[in-house]
Amino acid sequence: MITIYVVDVQSKENHTMAGNQVKWLLLMLVFVSSLIAVSSERKAISASRTIKELNRNGPYLGLITVFAPEEDAFFATGAFKPNPKHPYVDLSGRRFRVGSIGGSKVIYVRCGEGMVNAAAATQQMLDVFRMIGIVHFGIAGNANNSMSIGDVIIPKQFAQTGLWDWVKFKATIPTNDVAELDFGSYDVPNGGDNELGSIGYSTEFFYSKSGKPNAPERTLWFQTSQNWLEVSSSLEGIALEQCVNSSLCLPEKPKVVVGLNGATANIFVDNAAYREFLYTTFHVSSLDMESAAVVMTCLSNGFKVIVIRGLSDLAGAEDGDNTIRLFGPLAASNVAKAVVQFVKTLRGFHFQLSI
Repeated sequence: MITIYVVDVQSKENHTMAGNQVKWLLLMLVFVSSLIAVSSERKAISASRTIKELNRNGPYLGLITVFAPEEDAFFATGAFKPNPKHPYVDLSGRRFRVGSIGGSKVIYVRCGEGMVNAAAATQQMLDVFRMIGIVHFGIAGNANNSMSIGDVIIPKQFAQTGLWDWVKFKATIPTNDVAELDFGSYDVPNGGDNELGSIGYSTEFFYSKSGKPNAPERTLWFQTSQNWLEVSSSLEGIALEQCVNSSLCLPEKPKVVVGLNGATANIFVDNAAYREFLYTTFHVSSLDMESAAVVMTCLSNGFKVIVIRGLSDLAGAEDGDNTIRLFGPLAASNVAKAVVQFVKTLRGFHFQLSI
C-alpha cells in the first residue's frame, strides 16, 4: 500500500509567518511592559526624593477642600504661591500642591466628595508630609434659620449623623442610640404608621493615638482645635461678598460666625423636614459630606484641625430649586477669603511655618 502526502507549501509558509508575528508581538508586549514598569519605578523614586526634600523644609499647614468650584475660588484669590522648585506631588490620583500663603508654608489638596475621600486624603497628607495640622474648607447647606446664605461658619464641633440603626416596623431603637427619627411623624396629612419605621442615630467608634489599642471610645461630637478656634474669632469682622454679579445680590451682608455645631453624613440634604429634624435634634447649623471625617482623622492622629464652611443654600427650606446653583460660587469665594485670612493670622502663632 502506497500513501501519498500532499503538502501545501504556501499554507505552511503562511502559518510560519503568523507564528513569527505572534512571537514578535509577545516580545513587544514584554518590552513595553518593562518600559512601563521602569517608568513607574522611576516616578515613585522621584516622588519619594521630592517628598523627603519637602519635609526637610517643613512643617506645613494642610489645606483640604472638596470639589472643583471651591478649588477655583481658592486659587482665584491669588494668595497661593506655588513652590518654584516642587509645585506639586501626585499621589494616588490626587495632586498635592506645595506653596505658601502670606509667607506661611502650605500643602493643598482637593479630596473629592464624601467621607471616604475626605478621610483618605487627610490620612495620606498626615502620613506622607510633615504637617502641623489641617484647615478644611468648602461650602455647606444651612440648617439654622438665624444664619443666611453667604455666611461663613467656623464650627466648634461636628457630629457624624450618617450612622443609623434602621429598625423593623414598630420596633424600638437600641437604647444606646442618641436620637430617633420616626418616619410616621412625617406622614401627610395627619401622621401615623409608616412601614419605613424609624432610625436611631448611633455614635462613632473613635480610635486615637492617645487611647488604648483596640479600645475605641464611643462619641457623637468631634471637637475642632480650641486654640485655632480662638484664633479664628478675629475673622468675625472681615468683609465678605454680597453679590454674585450686578443683578444678583443677597438681601443682607454675609458674616463670619465662630463656635456653632456642624453635621456630616454621606447625604446631600435638600429636604426641609429633614433639615428641621437635624437642627432641632442636634442643634447643628451647617450640613456637609466631609468635615467630620477630616476632623476625626486629624484628632485620631493627634493633629490640630479647623473647619471653615460657606453656606450656599438652605438645605431644602427654600422655594424652587436649591440655591447652590446660584449662590454656590459666592459661598465658595467667601470661604476662600476667610481661609486665606485665617492662614495669615495663624502665622503669628506658628513661626515654624514661615518661609
